[in-house]
Amino acid sequence: MNLFAFYPELFEHRTLALEALAAHDLHWFEHFSSVDLLHDLFGLEVCGIIEERDAEIALCVLQETFPEWPHSDVYYRRYGRERGWKALIHKHRDKRRRYQHI
Repeated sequence: MNLFAFYPELFEHRTLALEALAAHDLHWFEHFSSVDLLHDLFGLEVCGIIEERDAEIALCVLQETFPEWPHSDVYYRRYGRERGWKALIHKHRDKRRRYQHI
């Protein structure tokens, strides 16, 4: 994998993710703080989720929306700008992470 990758189509995927999350009553700034692009992994990350249950739902929504992206995970971040639960999904495997499916 390259050290730097840029996939402009991820911006469209981000819009799809925001629409799918809203359709499942998960709303930006109410239930999560952002949907970030993961260019190096070709994926998306829903950040700053307050409730663990919402993170699990967000992951399921992402898995339904992007079934061709096989890698996903949910974890809690205690520090930093976007504290809280994160749900991520991506195409390329990150060898540094251990994955779980919910």
